[in-house]
Amino acid sequence: MKYLFLIITLISNISSMAQNNVEKQSIIKQIELDSFSNRTAFEMASKIIELAKNRNQNIAVEIMRLNHTIFLYVDDNLPADKHNWLRRKANVAKQFEESSLSVKNDLKEGNMTLEKTFGLDEKDFIAKGGSIPIFIKNVGMVGVITVSGLHDEEDHKIIIDALKGKFF
Repeated sequence: MKYLFLIITLISNISSMAQNNVEKQSIIKQIELDSFSNRTAFEMASKIIELAKNRNQNIAVEIMRLNHTIFLYVDDNLPADKHNWLRRKANVAKQFEESSLSVKNDLKEGNMTLEKTFGLDEKDFIAKGGSIPIFIKNVGMVGVITVSGLHDEEDHKIIIDALKGKFF
């Protein structure tokens, strides 16, 4: 009976590990478009805000070109520090050129931290989901889309849910 329990536990752990690997592989690391404009940013943000409202969720959204903000929305019910969360998440996506959720998972898996491993100050960088870099095909990274206000994995997911089908 003891061996049967060990075998069942082992199978359960292997199944759980396989599920985690599938989830990690399905994390979108970047959004790749043919072109990107301020109007594109507005359309993207509008879709995200509309979805959040339909779900009765309060969010903040910021879309930046690499050097300046082109869209910013903070729901009335959110605290004033959301601007700081948006900035810190976006800094991670810009620094690593992949989604902040992907970076969070890589750090956890490698037993690393932003500060100790990369010398990045937590005042300016936070490895939490919710920021995804925007790339132009054959050009490179041109911007970042960031959401805050929900659990960090939900911040990431609402971007994907809102933009899937129209933008990728």
